[in-house]
Amino acid sequence: MTPDRIHFGDFELDAANFTLRRGMTRIKLERIPMEALILLAHSKGRLVQRAELFEAIWGKDHFLESDTAINTAIRKLRQVLGDDSKHPAYIETVAGKGYRFLPGSAGHRPEEARTLYDRGLHFWNRKTPESYMESIRLYQESIDLDPSYPLPYLGLAKTWILFGIHGLQPPREVYPRARAAVARALSLDSRLAEGYAAMGDIEKGFEWNWERAETHYLRALELNPRCGIAHQWYANLLSIAERHEEAVDHAIQARSLDPLSVGPAGFVGFTHFRARSYREAIQESQGALTLEPNSPIANWFLGQVLAAMQRFAEAANAFSTAVKHSRDASMYLAALAYACAASGDTQRASEIQLSLQRRALERYVSPLDLAIVAMALGQLDAAFAYLETAVEQRVMRLTELSMPMFDVLRSHSRYQALLARIRLPNK
Repeated sequence: MTPDRIHFGDFELDAANFTLRRGMTRIKLERIPMEALILLAHSKGRLVQRAELFEAIWGKDHFLESDTAINTAIRKLRQVLGDDSKHPAYIETVAGKGYRFLPGSAGHRPEEARTLYDRGLHFWNRKTPESYMESIRLYQESIDLDPSYPLPYLGLAKTWILFGIHGLQPPREVYPRARAAVARALSLDSRLAEGYAAMGDIEKGFEWNWERAETHYLRALELNPRCGIAHQWYANLLSIAERHEEAVDHAIQARSLDPLSVGPAGFVGFTHFRARSYREAIQESQGALTLEPNSPIANWFLGQVLAAMQRFAEAANAFSTAVKHSRDASMYLAALAYACAASGDTQRASEIQLSLQRRALERYVSPLDLAIVAMALGQLDAAFAYLETAVEQRVMRLTELSMPMFDVLRSHSRYQALLARIRLPNK
């Protein structure tokens, strides 16, 4: 007696009801490819001859050209499963003879792919340039094992987005990669909430289209109200729009969904900071560091709050920790130069400026980071020139122009023009 339900990879085939699902999503599959899948899945790894397949689906007396009919059915079936004929996970072609369903491979390859994805997510959560590179490697290995598994594509999209946020590579290179990866993920599972969150962050960080970004975030939260990254990235959009009460609410929800991760915890403090509620901001930022004292991003959050409170020496200490544990990432070096200059150590700030300028001759350095250092040293013409370049490159962190460190520019007409070009509120 053959089973009505067969599980392989992330799929569930219900032969009795003629349905195929991936997770909670029902997969649309035409009748003939579905019949081919049912026959192959029930064969339990036995070679199914082409003649047997044709007769089972079309009958003995059908006058279709059998090779073309079978090839079309198998091609459509592989498209739906995301299978690769050269490196099959589910359906193996035995040249000139027929096809074999791969229950062993289907059982182990997706399991290994999920393990690789989980390891990639672990490194992604560390939030350092090197950990992002490792996560990319692991996500790609996961895809190579199981091209039909959507989550590693989503992982790649989220990683490229963070490359853009942290200024690790040019935005015009990383955001199109992110868009392509998330499109692939959503083509495999159209109900992935994090996929819509990623689309929202591309619209926010690269297109500066706040309305479309909000639509995507809200779709993500409609699909999964417990999607932490959707709450966090939506909170950032709300902060940019100066809808601070809503922003704090979503940041707190993001933290509650992942209470042991330093990123969401630190972001609560950062959201209070964007609202210029410094007492709450410093409390939350210091609390986040109890989870991971050497976290670069959490120390950057804390340093921003301390600098806004004009506690520049303490801010420099926090930024120094971020620099050390990110191995001199430009984003954190720029913040350190800002705090050093503000505390009177212009020599150290100038040294950092020179090192970033030399680095920029060899690899990408965000013009926003160069602008921050120039601004800190009172080189306002140079700062505005870098900011203009940042606009041309579509640097995501231009959304920080409303933060306290940029207050020194507020009285300049060029600053007002920059806000208008990226559609930031001017309050």
